[in-house]
Amino acid sequence: MAESEKAQLETERRFRRGKMERIFSRSIMNEKLKQASFDSFIARTGTETALSAALEFVRTYETRETGILFYGPPGNGKSHLAASIHHELNRQGFVCLFLDVPQLIEMAKGTFKNDSKIAITDIVSGAVSCDLLTLDELGAGSITEFEYKDILFPILNGRQGKITNFTSNLDLERLENWLLRDKQGKIVDEDGRLFDRILGCTDIYENTATSKRREDAIKRMSGG
Repeated sequence: MAESEKAQLETERRFRRGKMERIFSRSIMNEKLKQASFDSFIARTGTETALSAALEFVRTYETRETGILFYGPPGNGKSHLAASIHHELNRQGFVCLFLDVPQLIEMAKGTFKNDSKIAITDIVSGAVSCDLLTLDELGAGSITEFEYKDILFPILNGRQGKITNFTSNLDLERLENWLLRDKQGKIVDEDGRLFDRILGCTDIYENTATSKRREDAIKRMSGG
């Protein structure tokens, strides 16, 4: 790439990064995940495939056409791996955005307040414009028609052709059902469009490891 093209690319990335920082000024990545890295990831039985996929994802990022969906039990390192990918590619200069889905939804609801300085369209455009988007904890809580129609579907529909990573505690059948109905059982995605887009844009890996948090808690209780 010529120097002029590199300079133009960096200017464009700075513009998009600045826009994202204004929209998502309140970080929605917890402190532990801010420190996540591949070096600090503790490989355990069941994490082998997911860890290998995460490292390969970073290595091949610029030629990839698909993102990653990590699913499995809570606390077994899915978010740590997704955050490690995010941090590494951010360090390489790509414009990356990591969003905890429940907090993303709360942020979107906050746009209805009279003193809100951003609109839902700002949130959607910011999430669409980044190079790599990570949606962490997809399937937590329950989905509503507002969350489907105004947040998740516009983001994923707008990101067609771009790479998005996901983590979920739900297996594929439960995730499909979560996207289909709200907590009252009302269908919000009758044609399964959102689930279809997720399947179509990701390579899917199950992390079968048990909860590291639970293991650590048991060790503390036993004095180990």
